[in-house]
Amino acid sequence: MVTNKRLEIGGFSLMYDVVIIGGGPCGLATGLALQEKGIKYVIIEKEAIVNSIVNCPLDIRFYSTSDRLEIGNIPFLSQEVRPTRSELLKYYRLVTERQALNIKCFQRVDRISKDSDSFTVHTVDRTGTHFSYQARMIVIATGIFDHPKKIGIEGEKLSKVAHYYKEGHSYHGQNVTVVGGKNSAVEAAIDLYRNGAHVTLVHRGDNVYKGIKPSLLLDIRNFIEKGKIKFYANSSVKEINMTTICLETPEGLVTIPNDYAFSLIGYQPDIGMLQSIGIQIDSSTLVPAFNSETYETNVPNVYLAGVVTGGITNRVYIEDGRFHGLKIAEDMRRRLNA
Repeated sequence: MVTNKRLEIGGFSLMYDVVIIGGGPCGLATGLALQEKGIKYVIIEKEAIVNSIVNCPLDIRFYSTSDRLEIGNIPFLSQEVRPTRSELLKYYRLVTERQALNIKCFQRVDRISKDSDSFTVHTVDRTGTHFSYQARMIVIATGIFDHPKKIGIEGEKLSKVAHYYKEGHSYHGQNVTVVGGKNSAVEAAIDLYRNGAHVTLVHRGDNVYKGIKPSLLLDIRNFIEKGKIKFYANSSVKEINMTTICLETPEGLVTIPNDYAFSLIGYQPDIGMLQSIGIQIDSSTLVPAFNSETYETNVPNVYLAGVVTGGITNRVYIEDGRFHGLKIAEDMRRRLNA
C-alpha cells in the first residue's frame, strides 16, 4: 500500500515514495503520472522548471508540433502549429501550477546515499541551506542539456566562449565564430548573420546540410554559397585567445580575427551522478543500463526518464521521453502496493 511517512520540515530529512531528480518536461511528466496514481513524490530541480528550454534561443520556434510536446494529457494550443519558446515555457508553467506539482526549484543535488531499503538525496539551495529527501525509489530525469560537450583546447574557458546561444543583437559588427554542424549551430549562425555579425562557421564534417531542419536548409545554403557566412568544412578549432581563433583546416592552420565564439557541438548526460550510485554506462554512447519496459536501471529501485536514456546518441527527445513516466509509475505502483 502507498504510504506517506513524513511531513516536510525545512532543513530536515523529508520522506517520500519517490524522488524525481530533474524538472524538465520529462521529469514533470513523470510527476504527473505518479500523482495520478496517488504516489507521494517530490521533484528536485537545480534551476528553474524546464531549464533546458529556458536556455534555448529567445526567438526559437520549435520544430515539433505543440501536440507532441504535451504532458499529462493536458492540451497545448499554440498560435501556430509549431510553438515558440515563450509559448512552451508558459505551457509548462501553467501545467505545474494547475496540477500543483510538488517541485523544489533551485536546489542542486549534492550527493545520493543509500541504506538497506531507501535512498537519501542531499541537496543545497542558493543560500547554502542543505536539505535531504528520503525515498524508496528514485527517478533520474536530468536530461543532457546542462552538460555541454567541450572541445578540450586552450582558451575554451575564456569568458568570450559560450556553449548556449540566446540572441544575436549584442554581436552586431563583431567577429563571431560558431563551432558545430547541427541545428543549434546552424540556427545560431543564421541568427547572428541577420543581426549584423561577421560570422564564421566551423564544422568537422564536409557540409552542414544533412539532418538539419528543413526551415534552416535554404538559408544556410544560400548564406554559405554567397559568402555571407564563411564556412570552414572538415575543420576544427586548435586554439582560442582573446582576439583570434586558430583553425586546423585541410589547407593547414588558419588564424582568423575573433571577438566571440559559440561552441555548439552537442551535450551529454551527467554520468558522474549516474555512476556514483552504481548505474552502468556504455563507454562509447554514454547510454545507461536500463530495462526498456520499466525504465529501471541495473540499480534496483532507480529509474531513468527522458533524454538521459539516450546518452549522446540523439535518439531520445521530449516527444518520446514524456511517455516514460507512465511506464515508471505503473511499475512503481505495483511494487508499492505489493
